[in-house]
Amino acid sequence: RAVSGVYPPGSVFKLGKAIEGLEEEKLEESTTVRDEGVLDVGEYSYANWYYTQYGRVEGDINVVRSIARSNDIFFYKTAEWVGPIKLGEYASLFGYGQKTGIELYGESAGLVPTPTWKEQNIGEKWFLGNTFHMGIGQGDVLVSPLQVASATQAFAHHGARCEPRILEESATESTCSELSMSEENISLVVEG
Repeated sequence: RAVSGVYPPGSVFKLGKAIEGLEEEKLEESTTVRDEGVLDVGEYSYANWYYTQYGRVEGDINVVRSIARSNDIFFYKTAEWVGPIKLGEYASLFGYGQKTGIELYGESAGLVPTPTWKEQNIGEKWFLGNTFHMGIGQGDVLVSPLQVASATQAFAHHGARCEPRILEESATESTCSELSMSEENISLVVEG
């Protein structure tokens, strides 16, 4: 399951969305989003889990607190500001939608949906709701647990993503690549 199973990542995906918003200068440390429980867009409503489960809201919330609280409203808006194309590009940078190269058979690549993918495979255009769902790791996004671990370790390594290895003799061959992200932005995500 760690390499072959693919699942919607949920809130762990928000770490990437936070760094994307910061790197694309759609967010800064002081940027706040008002969480009133539900974000209404036309006839559609997108709720925050805290409101759905407890009837509570966060009010004005910034990037660090939004990570700590896993605030859906903040990440809906971040995803909207970054846009689906950039969301997909950054997801790929973190290794989502591709095999990690670990020395195990049956590894799945998962899926990072794009507007083109949706049109070709589902026959529908991409909607803002798709962007919102992608922003919180839901919808059509599918990742393996190993991909989540690999992407998360990039924050622990201050922006260097390393290929996972399990065999001792290949560990020396493990390659790391710098994600070329601001240390300040990485620190904000880690703080969250």
